[in-house]
Amino acid sequence: MNLDPKIQKRLRLIIYTQCVGTVSMVLLQNGFVLTYALKLGIPPHGILLLFSMQPLIGMLLTLPLAYAADCFGKKRIGAFGATLSAIGFLLLPAAGSLPWSSGALWLGILVFSVGIAANTASWFALLSPIIPAEVRGRFFGKLRVSWQTVGLIFSLVVAGLLKWRESISLYQLVLVIAGLLLVVRRCLYTKIPELEPQRAKGDGFFRSLGRVIKIPGYMSFCCYLFLLGLFTGASVTLFGLLEKQELGFSDSRIVVMGNLLAIGSIAGFFVGGKMVDRFGTHRVFLVTHGLFAVALTGFCIRGLLPLDPVWLAGLMTITFGMVNAAFGIAASSEMLALIPPEDKSLSTGVYTTLTWAGVAASNLLVGQTLRLGVLSPEWQLGTLTLSAYDTILLGSAILMGLSSVTLGLVPSVLNVRSQSLPNPRR
Repeated sequence: MNLDPKIQKRLRLIIYTQCVGTVSMVLLQNGFVLTYALKLGIPPHGILLLFSMQPLIGMLLTLPLAYAADCFGKKRIGAFGATLSAIGFLLLPAAGSLPWSSGALWLGILVFSVGIAANTASWFALLSPIIPAEVRGRFFGKLRVSWQTVGLIFSLVVAGLLKWRESISLYQLVLVIAGLLLVVRRCLYTKIPELEPQRAKGDGFFRSLGRVIKIPGYMSFCCYLFLLGLFTGASVTLFGLLEKQELGFSDSRIVVMGNLLAIGSIAGFFVGGKMVDRFGTHRVFLVTHGLFAVALTGFCIRGLLPLDPVWLAGLMTITFGMVNAAFGIAASSEMLALIPPEDKSLSTGVYTTLTWAGVAASNLLVGQTLRLGVLSPEWQLGTLTLSAYDTILLGSAILMGLSSVTLGLVPSVLNVRSQSLPNPRR
């Protein structure tokens, strides 16, 4: 990227900020916190409800926090969120030493989730004027490759430690390190410049929200993201539960699977960034629908393929991570291209709210389904013996395939189609 040195310095600061703060999110995604929760006695349906906390809090709080960021300053709200997320995450290791461990774990995730919601509510709006439009796809690809690489290295070290010892004290040590890195992230975050002034406080929340809703094509795009979150939001947690309870994977092997998810994500961020800049977001959306269905189905047909279940799980995990990452790059680029110069935090807040709403709904629905026991714990499909987790993954794969029709909600896809139609006036 041939950019002004001042811009390059700012972009590097953004990358450093995310890299030191990414470890906490990686531990939530790679199965580490999942196995920690199982050790503390939380049942599978409770874990799914626990993992729905962050998207649920994000869904409820992002819009008011985004409006506050537009009125009182993006960095002020973001720094408040960075502080809360560090405090909340540091409560997680404390849970292993308290008699009310489940309650402490829930409280930690709750405080952490509020902090993440506050930080995310203004994050894209803070970055929007800093990142030149012509390099958005590549920069977001580089940003996410960077923090995923840092997270992967940390996760590989953790997997090695778990092979040596699977004690609660080791889990607590790793969680403390991740929490302290969030404190470092808070310090770096405050150095990112806020290039756009806060808005005058004359307009009310609902009037500002009304302007956002009227952005051409924006709400249909956000609804599309809600559907994708609903169909895939619980998938990674289901992978971990299936591996632990049906395939008998050890704690260290589950974390290795999380590392493979990170490797797939790194590849997806790299390829997705280049594809978005070269071909546009619509082609990325089109390809990812089919590949999502392939990754979800692959877990369920392990009895039909001549692969060891460990290798098959690893391959499908890499595929899911790659596809999800490429989709995320395309979604971020599409969103930044649609939002207007005013109400940026609120605009990106609507995007984040509906995305998190889909993920929260997915985890809540799956958690309640498992709690109520409405699915058979074991059933036959031809020669395949499948579990309740497989049933949900198969249903998600079918919905992902059918939901290709919802691509009509994406503005870039609509524009491509309209440009391909003959002009009757010619």
